[in-house]
Amino acid sequence: MKIKWIKTIVAVIFYGICYVHAETVIVDVKGEVELEGFNCSKTNSVLIKKACYKSEESYLLVQIKDNWFQHCAVEQKKYDALMSARSFNRFYNDEIKGRFSCYH
Repeated sequence: MKIKWIKTIVAVIFYGICYVHAETVIVDVKGEVELEGFNCSKTNSVLIKKACYKSEESYLLVQIKDNWFQHCAVEQKKYDALMSARSFNRFYNDEIKGRFSCYH
């Protein structure tokens, strides 16, 4: 009986460590988006909490407070500039917001 419990504990620990479930977020207008395959980074901004970028699709998700917004056809260099900007808020408002609509 003791060996069975040990095997169970080892299995739970092994699968618990190996299995990582991707975070799913609710994006404004689009609905649920799974963040698997995205490069996500938290920011030190008061408004912009996190930015996630999927380079294969040039697809940017930005979390502003508790809301997620999507931006399409965003070049890698634009995402890199956002992440290295002195002011995330200013860069986002000046360079991204309203410029990369996913609805053409």
